[in-house]
Amino acid sequence: MNDSIERVADILIRQHYVVCLSGAGMSVESGIRPFRGPGGLWTEFGEPPLDDYRRFVSDPVGYWRNLLQPQGHYLELYKTLAEAVPHQGYFALAELERQGVVKHVITQNIDGLHHRAGSKHVTEIHGNYTLCRCVECGTRCERSQVDVSTLPPRCPVCAGIMKSDVVVFGEPIPEDVGRACSEQVDLADCMLLVGTSAYVYPAAGFPRHVSAQGGILIEMGPQPTEITELCDISVQGTAAEVLPQLYDAIVERVKEPIQPDGTAE
Repeated sequence: MNDSIERVADILIRQHYVVCLSGAGMSVESGIRPFRGPGGLWTEFGEPPLDDYRRFVSDPVGYWRNLLQPQGHYLELYKTLAEAVPHQGYFALAELERQGVVKHVITQNIDGLHHRAGSKHVTEIHGNYTLCRCVECGTRCERSQVDVSTLPPRCPVCAGIMKSDVVVFGEPIPEDVGRACSEQVDLADCMLLVGTSAYVYPAAGFPRHVSAQGGILIEMGPQPTEITELCDISVQGTAAEVLPQLYDAIVERVKEPIQPDGTAE
Protein backbone atom coordinates (compact mmCIF):
# COMPACT_ATOMS: atom_id res chain seq x y z
CA MET A 1 0.00 0.00 0.00
CA ASN A 2 2.84 2.42 0.76
CA ASP A 3 4.16 2.24 -2.80
CA SER A 4 0.69 2.95 -4.17
CA ILE A 5 0.25 5.95 -1.90
CA GLU A 6 3.62 7.31 -2.98
CA ARG A 7 2.55 7.03 -6.62
CA VAL A 8 -0.77 8.73 -5.90
CA ALA A 9 0.98 11.59 -4.07
CA ASP A 10 3.26 12.16 -7.08
CA ILE A 11 0.27 12.24 -9.42
CA LEU A 12 -1.90 14.57 -7.34
CA ILE A 13 0.87 17.16 -7.03
CA ARG A 14 1.26 17.22 -10.82
CA GLN A 15 -2.41 17.36 -11.79
CA HIS A 16 -4.15 20.66 -12.39
CA TYR A 17 -7.72 19.87 -11.26
CA VAL A 18 -8.39 16.98 -8.89
CA VAL A 19 -11.99 16.17 -7.96
CA CYS A 20 -12.85 13.65 -5.25
CA LEU A 21 -15.94 11.45 -5.54
CA SER A 22 -16.89 9.92 -2.19
CA GLY A 23 -19.46 7.26 -1.41
CA ALA A 24 -20.95 5.26 1.42
CA GLY A 25 -17.63 3.58 2.24
CA MET A 26 -16.29 6.97 3.30
CA SER A 27 -18.87 7.16 6.10
CA VAL A 28 -18.72 3.60 7.41
CA GLU A 29 -15.83 4.39 9.77
CA SER A 30 -17.88 7.25 11.18
CA GLY A 31 -20.50 4.72 12.29
CA ILE A 32 -22.94 5.10 9.39
CA ARG A 33 -24.08 1.77 8.00
CA PRO A 34 -24.15 1.29 4.23
CA PHE A 35 -27.43 0.53 2.50
CA ARG A 36 -26.36 -2.56 0.56
CA GLY A 37 -24.20 -5.59 1.34
CA PRO A 38 -23.16 -7.18 4.64
CA GLY A 39 -24.31 -5.08 7.57
CA GLY A 40 -26.37 -2.86 5.26
CA LEU A 41 -29.62 -1.24 6.35
CA TRP A 42 -31.53 -2.62 3.38
CA THR A 43 -30.02 -6.05 3.97
CA GLU A 44 -31.59 -6.02 7.43
CA PHE A 45 -34.83 -4.13 6.82
CA GLY A 46 -35.45 -4.76 3.12
CA GLU A 47 -35.20 -2.27 0.27
CA PRO A 48 -37.53 0.74 0.45
CA PRO A 49 -40.19 1.38 -2.19
CA LEU A 50 -38.77 2.54 -5.51
CA ASP A 51 -41.55 5.08 -6.04
CA ASP A 52 -40.78 7.35 -3.07
CA TYR A 53 -40.98 10.58 -5.05
CA ARG A 54 -44.29 9.69 -6.70
CA ARG A 55 -45.70 8.94 -3.24
CA PHE A 56 -44.44 12.30 -1.99
CA VAL A 57 -46.10 14.13 -4.88
CA SER A 58 -49.40 12.30 -4.41
CA ASP A 59 -49.41 12.55 -0.59
CA PRO A 60 -47.02 15.19 0.79
CA VAL A 61 -48.80 15.17 4.16
CA GLY A 62 -48.21 11.42 4.54
CA TYR A 63 -44.59 11.89 3.47
CA TRP A 64 -44.03 14.48 6.20
CA ARG A 65 -45.72 12.37 8.85
CA ASN A 66 -43.35 9.53 8.03
CA LEU A 67 -40.40 11.93 8.03
CA LEU A 68 -41.28 13.32 11.44
CA GLN A 69 -41.90 9.85 12.92
CA PRO A 70 -39.53 7.54 11.03
CA GLN A 71 -39.68 3.77 11.37
CA GLY A 72 -37.62 0.77 10.25
CA HIS A 73 -34.41 1.54 8.38
CA TYR A 74 -35.24 5.27 8.32
CA LEU A 75 -35.28 5.41 12.12
CA GLU A 76 -31.97 3.53 12.30
CA LEU A 77 -30.43 5.73 9.61
CA TYR A 78 -31.38 9.05 11.19
CA LYS A 79 -30.16 7.86 14.58
CA THR A 80 -26.71 6.96 13.21
CA LEU A 81 -26.54 10.16 11.16
CA ALA A 82 -27.14 12.24 14.27
CA GLU A 83 -24.39 10.40 16.18
CA ALA A 84 -21.75 10.31 13.42
CA VAL A 85 -18.57 12.41 13.55
CA PRO A 86 -15.93 12.88 10.83
CA HIS A 87 -12.95 10.52 11.00
CA GLN A 88 -9.35 11.48 10.20
CA GLY A 89 -9.82 10.75 6.50
CA TYR A 90 -12.33 13.59 6.27
CA PHE A 91 -9.93 16.02 7.93
CA ALA A 92 -7.07 14.94 5.67
CA LEU A 93 -9.22 15.51 2.58
CA ALA A 94 -10.31 18.92 3.86
CA GLU A 95 -6.67 19.88 4.39
CA LEU A 96 -5.77 18.75 0.88
CA GLU A 97 -8.53 21.05 -0.37
CA ARG A 98 -7.29 23.94 1.76
CA GLN A 99 -3.82 23.51 0.32
CA GLY A 100 -5.11 23.47 -3.25
CA VAL A 101 -4.41 19.82 -4.11
CA VAL A 102 -8.07 18.75 -4.21
CA LYS A 103 -10.28 21.33 -5.88
CA HIS A 104 -13.75 19.92 -5.19
CA VAL A 105 -15.60 17.06 -3.52
CA ILE A 106 -18.68 15.43 -5.02
CA THR A 107 -20.28 13.17 -2.45
CA GLN A 108 -23.07 10.63 -2.71
CA ASN A 109 -23.50 10.79 1.06
CA ILE A 110 -26.22 12.74 2.85
CA ASP A 111 -24.48 13.02 6.23
CA GLY A 112 -22.77 16.41 5.86
CA LEU A 113 -19.50 15.07 7.29
CA HIS A 114 -17.34 16.68 4.60
CA HIS A 115 -18.63 20.11 5.64
CA ARG A 116 -18.18 19.33 9.33
CA ALA A 117 -14.55 18.36 8.70
CA GLY A 118 -13.86 21.68 7.00
CA SER A 119 -14.24 21.01 3.27
CA LYS A 120 -15.64 24.13 1.60
CA HIS A 121 -16.16 23.11 -2.01
CA VAL A 122 -18.63 20.25 -1.75
CA THR A 123 -21.53 19.16 -3.94
CA GLU A 124 -23.93 16.72 -2.27
CA ILE A 125 -25.50 14.94 -5.20
CA HIS A 126 -28.07 13.10 -3.06
CA GLY A 127 -28.75 16.03 -0.73
CA ASN A 128 -28.17 16.65 2.97
CA TYR A 129 -30.36 15.19 5.69
CA THR A 130 -30.11 18.35 7.82
CA LEU A 131 -31.69 20.50 5.08
CA CYS A 132 -35.08 20.92 3.45
CA ARG A 133 -35.62 22.00 -0.15
CA CYS A 134 -38.50 23.61 -1.99
CA VAL A 135 -39.59 21.44 -4.92
CA GLU A 136 -40.72 24.56 -6.81
CA CYS A 137 -37.87 27.09 -6.56
CA GLY A 138 -35.07 25.00 -4.99
CA THR A 139 -34.65 27.17 -1.89
CA ARG A 140 -32.86 25.28 0.91
CA CYS A 141 -32.99 25.88 4.63
CA GLU A 142 -32.11 24.07 7.82
CA ARG A 143 -34.67 21.41 8.61
CA SER A 144 -34.75 22.59 12.23
CA GLN A 145 -36.00 25.98 11.01
CA VAL A 146 -38.92 24.59 8.97
CA ASP A 147 -42.34 25.21 10.49
CA VAL A 148 -44.11 21.83 10.60
CA SER A 149 -47.14 23.01 12.59
CA THR A 150 -49.07 22.69 9.32
CA LEU A 151 -48.28 19.92 6.86
CA PRO A 152 -46.86 20.03 4.32
CA PRO A 153 -44.62 22.97 5.23
CA ARG A 154 -44.34 25.75 2.70
CA CYS A 155 -41.34 27.55 1.20
CA PRO A 156 -40.66 30.97 2.77
CA VAL A 157 -39.74 32.33 -0.68
CA CYS A 158 -42.40 31.05 -3.10
CA ALA A 159 -44.87 29.12 -0.87
CA GLY A 160 -44.08 25.89 -2.72
CA ILE A 161 -44.07 22.56 -0.90
CA MET A 162 -40.94 21.73 1.06
CA LYS A 163 -39.42 18.25 1.32
CA SER A 164 -36.25 16.86 2.81
CA ASP A 165 -33.21 17.78 0.72
CA VAL A 166 -32.42 14.05 0.49
CA VAL A 167 -33.04 12.79 -3.04
CA VAL A 168 -35.41 9.81 -2.90
CA PHE A 169 -36.11 7.06 -5.42
CA GLY A 170 -37.71 8.42 -8.56
CA GLU A 171 -36.73 12.02 -7.82
CA PRO A 172 -34.62 13.93 -10.36
CA ILE A 173 -31.29 15.27 -9.17
CA PRO A 174 -31.89 18.98 -8.40
CA GLU A 175 -30.96 21.16 -11.35
CA ASP A 176 -28.36 23.23 -9.50
CA VAL A 177 -26.66 20.11 -8.16
CA GLY A 178 -26.58 18.42 -11.55
CA ARG A 179 -25.12 21.53 -13.13
CA ALA A 180 -22.41 21.83 -10.47
CA CYS A 181 -21.44 18.17 -10.91
CA SER A 182 -21.21 18.52 -14.69
CA GLU A 183 -19.01 21.60 -14.38
CA GLN A 184 -16.62 19.89 -11.96
CA VAL A 185 -16.39 16.66 -13.93
CA ASP A 186 -15.66 18.59 -17.13
CA LEU A 187 -12.83 20.45 -15.37
CA ALA A 188 -11.29 17.36 -13.79
CA ASP A 189 -8.06 15.92 -15.15
CA CYS A 190 -7.96 13.51 -12.20
CA MET A 191 -10.68 11.94 -10.07
CA LEU A 192 -10.03 10.45 -6.64
CA LEU A 193 -12.64 7.78 -5.86
CA VAL A 194 -12.99 7.17 -2.12
CA GLY A 195 -15.39 4.62 -0.65
CA THR A 196 -17.58 4.36 -3.74
CA SER A 197 -18.41 1.35 -5.87
CA ALA A 198 -19.29 3.63 -8.81
CA TYR A 199 -22.48 1.60 -9.14
CA VAL A 200 -25.29 4.13 -8.72
CA TYR A 201 -25.95 6.61 -11.52
CA PRO A 202 -25.58 9.44 -12.28
CA ALA A 203 -22.50 9.52 -10.01
CA ALA A 204 -21.19 6.28 -11.55
CA GLY A 205 -20.89 8.10 -14.86
CA PHE A 206 -18.55 10.78 -13.52
CA PRO A 207 -15.31 8.75 -13.36
CA ARG A 208 -16.10 7.18 -16.71
CA HIS A 209 -16.46 10.67 -18.21
CA VAL A 210 -13.16 11.80 -16.68
CA SER A 211 -11.42 8.72 -18.06
CA ALA A 212 -12.95 9.23 -21.51
CA GLN A 213 -11.58 12.77 -21.65
CA GLY A 214 -8.07 11.52 -20.82
CA GLY A 215 -8.08 12.07 -17.06
CA ILE A 216 -6.54 9.86 -14.39
CA LEU A 217 -8.69 7.71 -12.08
CA ILE A 218 -7.42 6.79 -8.61
CA GLU A 219 -9.50 4.43 -6.48
CA MET A 220 -9.24 4.03 -2.71
CA GLY A 221 -11.25 1.35 -0.93
CA PRO A 222 -11.02 -1.94 0.96
CA GLN A 223 -12.30 -4.10 -1.91
CA PRO A 224 -12.17 -4.07 -5.73
CA THR A 225 -15.23 -2.56 -7.41
CA GLU A 226 -16.89 -2.56 -10.79
CA ILE A 227 -14.70 0.33 -11.86
CA THR A 228 -11.36 -1.00 -10.59
CA GLU A 229 -10.25 -2.21 -14.03
CA LEU A 230 -10.81 1.28 -15.46
CA CYS A 231 -8.71 2.96 -12.76
CA ASP A 232 -5.07 3.87 -13.26
CA ILE A 233 -4.22 3.14 -9.62
CA SER A 234 -6.16 1.27 -6.94
CA VAL A 235 -5.12 1.65 -3.30
CA GLN A 236 -6.53 -1.00 -1.01
CA GLY A 237 -7.53 0.37 2.39
CA THR A 238 -10.21 2.36 4.15
CA ALA A 239 -10.58 6.12 3.91
CA ALA A 240 -9.56 6.63 7.54
CA GLU A 241 -6.39 4.63 6.92
CA VAL A 242 -5.35 5.82 3.48
CA LEU A 243 -6.21 9.53 3.26
CA PRO A 244 -4.08 10.61 6.26
CA GLN A 245 -1.15 8.65 4.80
CA LEU A 246 -1.72 10.33 1.44
CA TYR A 247 -1.73 13.75 3.08
CA ASP A 248 1.55 12.99 4.88
CA ALA A 249 3.13 11.80 1.62
CA ILE A 250 2.12 15.02 -0.15
CA VAL A 251 3.38 17.21 2.68
CA GLU A 252 6.71 15.34 2.57
CA ARG A 253 7.05 16.17 -1.12
CA VAL A 254 6.01 19.78 -0.90
CA LYS A 255 7.76 21.38 2.06
CA GLU A 256 6.45 24.84 1.22
CA PRO A 257 2.73 25.76 1.44
CA ILE A 258 0.78 24.66 -1.61
CA GLN A 259 -0.87 27.35 -3.68
CA PRO A 260 -4.45 27.20 -5.06
CA ASP A 261 -3.11 26.07 -8.44
CA GLY A 262 -1.47 23.06 -6.79
CA THR A 263 2.10 24.37 -7.01
CA ALA A 264 4.56 25.19 -4.25
CA GLU A 265 5.50 28.75 -3.40
